[in-house]
Amino acid sequence: MSGFQLQPVRVGSLVVEWPVFLAPMAGYTDGAFRSLCLEQGCGGGVTEMVSSQGLVRNHARTKHLLDTVEGERVVGAQLYGSDPAVMAAAAELVVATGRFAFIDINAGCPMPKIRNRGDGAGLMRNPARMAEITRQVKAAAGALPVTVKTRIGWDADCVNVLETTAGVEAAGADAICVHGRVARVRHSGPVAWDVIAEVKAARRVPVFGNGGVRVAEDVFRMVAETGVDGVMIGRPALGNPWLFRDIRDVAAGREPRAPSVEDVRAMIHEHMRREMELLGRRRAKDLRLGVDLTACLMLRAHLVRYLRGFRAFGALARTLEQRQDSATLLGRVDEVLASGRKCER
Repeated sequence: MSGFQLQPVRVGSLVVEWPVFLAPMAGYTDGAFRSLCLEQGCGGGVTEMVSSQGLVRNHARTKHLLDTVEGERVVGAQLYGSDPAVMAAAAELVVATGRFAFIDINAGCPMPKIRNRGDGAGLMRNPARMAEITRQVKAAAGALPVTVKTRIGWDADCVNVLETTAGVEAAGADAICVHGRVARVRHSGPVAWDVIAEVKAARRVPVFGNGGVRVAEDVFRMVAETGVDGVMIGRPALGNPWLFRDIRDVAAGREPRAPSVEDVRAMIHEHMRREMELLGRRRAKDLRLGVDLTACLMLRAHLVRYLRGFRAFGALARTLEQRQDSATLLGRVDEVLASGRKCER
């Protein structure tokens, strides 16, 4: 296998040496998971989407979405909302933390409760507002670069990404990430890499592609077919932070290698430890169930992905809705891992 190369990308004042990012995913990409992916070779990450209204109102849970783990690098804070002034005020609060390398504007979340009130992907139905948000956030961000993550359109009859990205570029966006589906289909169906290629050809700022990457080789195929400057990976990395190691291996001409059972066990145990470390920063009154039980609840969605394909996972899955402490949960995880993978004889 011959090696592939990705070139460093300049995003405003930031130089991204390895332009392969972990995409922001609500309920998943907190500091614990981001840091694990970064250690496996990811070039950068983005927080879960943070409500600009919640941040400006000093909502404790919203503020904790900006928590980072020591050693994280090239991490952006993603803000969502539809009021330009509030988004700008939230951007100022992000800058004040001193923890982030850039600010990302969410103009692509397809969840109905977000898009139907004009936030996230709902901004694509109002290109002028999307551009104005970008303009005001850019003014508030100071030296921090501002990026925009969006989709190719609202639905099949409204694929307007060339218009919306032209607007945010003119408003000062330093880079754009395009998910190659319309908002209506959310995460299902084919990904329009051809439309991503059109955006890349039309824009002067760096363009990152998102969607349709399942294995390491797909990263380089996307770059070759669309010309994008970098790639952002979401759901395929869940339960598989080693995907970023695989991408580095392919780039170096090495065959990707599946994680061993012990690799999976070590990753899950470390993931739990980091979740507990993050939660330990919160006030006791903000954690009704305490650090240990809350960490177990947060890890559940990840466990479904880490352990899919193991013979005994079904038995564990039936207990995930139960309240159980970390010692009990990790003991059950170890039992599942001891059962071996279904493909193993």
